[in-house]
Parts: sequence; C-alpha cells; structure tokens
Amino acid sequence: MPVTPWNERRPALLAAVLLLAFLLSGCGNPGLERVDVTWETDPPPRWGLYPGYRQEIPNPKGASYRVEVYFKGKAFTGGTVTDTGSALVFTPATGGIEAESTGRDSMTIYATLRGKDGESRRLVALRISRKDDKLAFEFPK
Repeated sequence: MPVTPWNERRPALLAAVLLLAFLLSGCGNPGLERVDVTWETDPPPRWGLYPGYRQEIPNPKGASYRVEVYFKGKAFTGGTVTDTGSALVFTPATGGIEAESTGRDSMTIYATLRGKDGESRRLVALRISRKDDKLAFEFPK
C-alpha cells in the first residue's frame, strides 16, 4: 500500500474518533438501570427488566409482587403491587416512588431521582396492565 498523508494520519484519526465517542457516551443524564419484579410465593421467582423490556407474569387473584428500582447499581426504592381482584394496588416503600392508576386494570409507577444539585427528575419506572390471568410489567426506554 503506498504511503499517503491519509494513511499516515488514519490511526491517529481513528483514535481521536474513538476517544470522542467514549467521552460523549459518559455525558447525559443517567436514568434508571433496571426494575426487578419478585412474585411473593415460595419459591419466589424474580424477573429483571431493563429499558425496553416487557414481561407477562401469571396473576392469580390476591397475588403480590415486590418491585425494586435500581440506580447506580443499587436498589434505591420500591414497593408492592397487589391484585385485590377488583383493582391493582401499589404500596410504596421508602424512597421517591409513587403510582398513578390509569384505570382499574393498569397503573404507572414513577421513581424520583435527586441530583447532586438538588434537582429532581420524575421518571416512569414501570407500566403495569392486567389482562385475564396475567400481569404485564413494562419498563419503557
């Protein structure tokens, strides 16, 4: 291959592009990492949901599911979703978490992240919908 100015500078240019891509990937607001859903039975199966994942889970009447929201590698908040037969009920644990009913058979769970500068961001952690004998848990992107 003949030596040209382009061939001589190609490794340096590629290194600069890769370095820039690496630096830019660290920018931006980090969001929620994952949501774990644990069916409170014996033995308790657990599903880990990542952004964009959706999981349908068996839902006998009276079933309870523990929800844990992860940020920076740790569960920072959570709560329990219970199917009372007539509606879905969310009982929050400690931390910035709340639920809004979007109908008798659905709800949206929100988690609030607090930044170092005191700013807070309310993010959708989980969408839950009930159909027949299943619950669908969705962690939106």
